[in-house]
Amino acid sequence: MNTERVVDPALAAVDRVVTPRWIAITGIAGVLWAYLSVLHRAVVILGDPTALYAVVAVAAVAGALLSRLVTTRTAIQIGAVGTALCLLVYLRTLPGGASFLALVWPMLGDVLSLLGGLSVLRIVNADVWALTAAPGPVFLTTYLALRGRYAGATAVAGAALGFVVLTGDLTPTATAAGVVGALAGVAFGDCDRRGERLREADGTVVAIAALLAAALVAGAAPVAADSVGAAPGGGTPTMEADLVYAGDTVSISGPIQLSPEVRYRVQADEEAYWRVASYDRYTGDGWVRSQGGSAGDGLASPPGDSRTLEQEYTAEADIATLPAAWRATDVSGVPVPVQVAGNGDLEPASPLAEGESYDVTSEVPTASPGQLRSAGTEYPDGIEERYTQLPASTPDRVGERTERLTANADNPYDTARVIEEWMKEEYRYSLQVERPEGDIADAFLFEMDAGYCTYYATTMVAMLRTQGIPARFVTGYSPGQQVDDDEWVVRGSNAHAWVEVYFPGHGWIEFDPTPAADRSSTEQEQIDEARLEGSEAVDIDVTENQSAAAIGPEEDPLVGAGETELQESEGTGATNGESVDGSDGISVPVPSREQVGIAVGVTLFALVGARRLGVDRRLRRQVWLRRLPDDDPDRTVIGLYRRLLVLEDRPKRPSETPRAYLADADERAKRIGSLYERAKYGNGVDVEEVSSATAAYESLLEERVRVPRLWNRRGGSR
Repeated sequence: MNTERVVDPALAAVDRVVTPRWIAITGIAGVLWAYLSVLHRAVVILGDPTALYAVVAVAAVAGALLSRLVTTRTAIQIGAVGTALCLLVYLRTLPGGASFLALVWPMLGDVLSLLGGLSVLRIVNADVWALTAAPGPVFLTTYLALRGRYAGATAVAGAALGFVVLTGDLTPTATAAGVVGALAGVAFGDCDRRGERLREADGTVVAIAALLAAALVAGAAPVAADSVGAAPGGGTPTMEADLVYAGDTVSISGPIQLSPEVRYRVQADEEAYWRVASYDRYTGDGWVRSQGGSAGDGLASPPGDSRTLEQEYTAEADIATLPAAWRATDVSGVPVPVQVAGNGDLEPASPLAEGESYDVTSEVPTASPGQLRSAGTEYPDGIEERYTQLPASTPDRVGERTERLTANADNPYDTARVIEEWMKEEYRYSLQVERPEGDIADAFLFEMDAGYCTYYATTMVAMLRTQGIPARFVTGYSPGQQVDDDEWVVRGSNAHAWVEVYFPGHGWIEFDPTPAADRSSTEQEQIDEARLEGSEAVDIDVTENQSAAAIGPEEDPLVGAGETELQESEGTGATNGESVDGSDGISVPVPSREQVGIAVGVTLFALVGARRLGVDRRLRRQVWLRRLPDDDPDRTVIGLYRRLLVLEDRPKRPSETPRAYLADADERAKRIGSLYERAKYGNGVDVEEVSSATAAYESLLEERVRVPRLWNRRGGSR
C-alpha cells in the first residue's frame, strides 16, 4: 500500500479557516453566554436590559485591550477590585441601614439562598444584582481567553455558570451550551497550545457530541408532578398543581384539568376566597414570588376598615398549604411550624395530615367603593415600584388598549372595575386553550377569545400595571360548596387565581375578572361523574344538621365570588407531548428544540466516531476500488493502475518503476502495469486494450476483496 498520506482538500481548507483557537474561544463564549442568559432574563423582566448590554460590552472591551497590556496577575487584581466595587453598589440598594454589617448580612443571605436553589428572580433587587454580577466574569474570561489561557478562562466562566446552575434558572439549551462550551474551550485550547490541526481532534468532537446529547437528555427529562392535584400518569396538568402547589413560581399552562376530590372543610361565618399565595414579579410567561418585604409585619391588620372573620380549616387529605381569608392576623393550632411571609402568605414547614385542623383570624377589608375611589395614589415606599413591574419586552399595545378602555376612569378603583367587567364580558371561559407564544397578557388581549382564571388574572394585573396601579397575582381556592350555614367543602376543582389591587389607606383589595357563568353546572357534572365511578374522595360525611340536598350544586351568591373549572380527564384536550387525531386529519407532532439537539448530538457522535475508527476511510476505499474510471482510454488505464497499487497492498518506493514493482505480481497485474507505461509514457492504448485491462482488474478485485460489487464500470449501481 502506498504510505503517502493523502490529505482531503476540504479538510485542509477547514484547517485554514476554522482553527482550534477559534473553536476554543467560541466554546468559552458559549459558557459565558449561558451565564449571562440568566442575568439577561432577570434584567429584562425587571427593567430595561440596555444597561446590562453596556456593562457587558465595556467589560469585554476592557478585557480584550488589557490582554495585550498587563500581566495576568494585574488583570486578576483589576477584576477583583472591580467585582468588589460592583458588590458595594448592590449592597447599597439593599434594605437594612447603612452599617457595613447591616449591608453585608442580606447579601450573604442572598448568596446562601441562591446556592440552595433560590431563583435569581426571587432575590431583592434582582436586576441590580444581575448588573453587578456581570462585569467580573466577563472581564476575566475575555482577558484569559485572548491571552491563550483557555483553561483559566473556562474555569472563570464555568464557576460563574455553576453558581447560576444551583439556582435552577438555566434552560436546557443554556445548560447544553455551557457544558459543550466548557469542554470545547479546554480541549481545543489544548490542541491550539500543542499546535495540532482541527482534523486531529476527532476524539474531542466525539466527547463533545456525547456531552451535548447527555445534557439535552437531562434537560428534556420529565419532572414528576406533585402528588396532590397532579394529573394521573403525569398527563394534562391540573389547575391545583399549577396554582396552589406551584411554589415560588407559577407557569402559565395550556389545556388543564381539575380534581373533584375534597381538600378542606372550612367553618366560618361567611364565605371568602381562601387565599394561599401572592406573586409580585411578572415574567411574561408566568409569575415569581420574590423575597422582598419584612416577615415581621406579615400578620398585621389592614390599614383601613375591616371586620373580623374566624375560620377553622380541617384537612380532608394530606395537604401542603394553609389557606386563609385575607387578611390573616392570627394563626393557631397548626400542627406543623409555620412561616409568615412579608406579603401575608402562610407557609407550612411540612404537609398537614388528613383530619388535622387549624384556626385563623382574619380582618377582612370593608372599604366602600366611595372610599376606594377617593383613596388617591400616594403609595407607601416600595409598593409602587415592586407592584407595577412589567418586563421590558411587554408590547406597548397592552398599555395603549388599557388606556383607551379606561379613558373615562379618573381613579384606580374605577380603572380596576372597568377592566374587571370588560374582561368578563369580552372573553369566554374555557379550560381547552393552547398556551400562546410570547407575552401571555398580550396574547390573551389580542390573539385569544377564551381562557381560564390564570389568563384572566395575569392579563388584568398587567393592564393595571401599565397604568401605574399596583396589583398582584393571587392563588388559592374559591369559596367552595356550602353544606351548612357556616360550613363549606373545598375541592381541588375550586383552585383559582384572582387579583389584588393596592389602595392607600386600605391595603390590598380583591378583584376577580374571571366570568362565573355556567361554572356551577359544569362542576356538578364533574362531581356526578366521579360519583358514578365510585370515587370516595368527592364527598364528606353528611351530619344530621346537613341535608342531602346541601351536597348539590354550589350556589352563586356573589357575582365574581369565584369559579369552578372543569375538564374531563378524557376530553378534547391534548396532553403535553401527544399528537391528536382531528376531524381534518392527523396532526404530526413537532419535535422540540431539545429533541432536535439530541438528534444532532447523536448524529455528530456517530459520524465523528466512525471517522475516528476509520470507518469512513474504509468505506471510501471500497467505493473507490469498485467505481471504475470512465474516461478516455489512457486516463482509464492510469486509474486502473492506481487502484491496482492499493490492491497489491505493498508500499511502492518512489524510485521503483511500475515494471520493477510488479515483477513478482500476478500476470493480470503485470498486464495492467504494462498498459499503464504505454498510456503514461508511450503512444497510448486503444479501446480493446482498455477492455483487457478492465477485465484483468475486475478479476483481481473479485479475488482479493470479498465484498459484493456495488458499482459497475460506468459508475452506476448494479
